[in-house]
Amino acid sequence: MSNATTNQCCGTCAFHIPMAADEFCCNNEDSEGYGLSTTYDDCCDEYEEREA
Repeated sequence: MSNATTNQCCGTCAFHIPMAADEFCCNNEDSEGYGLSTTYDDCCDEYEEREA
């Protein structure tokens, strides 16, 4: 995964789910980061905006 724009990053993605206190995981089966620990600034082509 690479860093791209601030707006479309794992931290704002619908699939960025909490695992523990400060750990998050990608839950998008189509993403190259699926099942991996992700940081707020990680990005991928499968970004989906969270619903408000």
